[in-house]
Amino acid sequence: MPNRDVHLRVGAVTGAAYATYHAWGQPGPYVLAEAAGGLVGGIGGGLLPDWIDTPYSPRHRAEAHSMSFTGAAGYFMNQQLPQWQANLRAEAQRYAQLRAASTWVLPQIGYSALELIFRFLSGLLAGLLAGYASHLALDSLTPSSLPILC
Repeated sequence: MPNRDVHLRVGAVTGAAYATYHAWGQPGPYVLAEAAGGLVGGIGGGLLPDWIDTPYSPRHRAEAHSMSFTGAAGYFMNQQLPQWQANLRAEAQRYAQLRAASTWVLPQIGYSALELIFRFLSGLLAGLLAGYASHLALDSLTPSSLPILC
């Protein structure tokens, strides 16, 4: 039976991989920033279902583990993910342009940090989605499996 450590590790790997997949084709530093965000998002997503439906509750594996509820929510989020990432990447690009136009060092550092944050957030979204899916996939292999409805 998967425990917290298994969900954390598998979530981290799947989150980083899914974020890297979505970032592929961009310059290397951008892919790296999004992969790092995906790793963190994957850890969060891998643990999130058990934070919502705690394992110590009699309602464990209720809404957050329901195939119908999480399937519909996951489908919606996966459809929206490219647009959300495009918006975050556009904002990151805006800060890159501001950095390039600035002649002062301190604003350049700030713009660089904001650019990195928005690229990290782009990967974080993909990682969160993949980590959550990995949690459900692991739990579906247990004797208790997953409920179809909550």
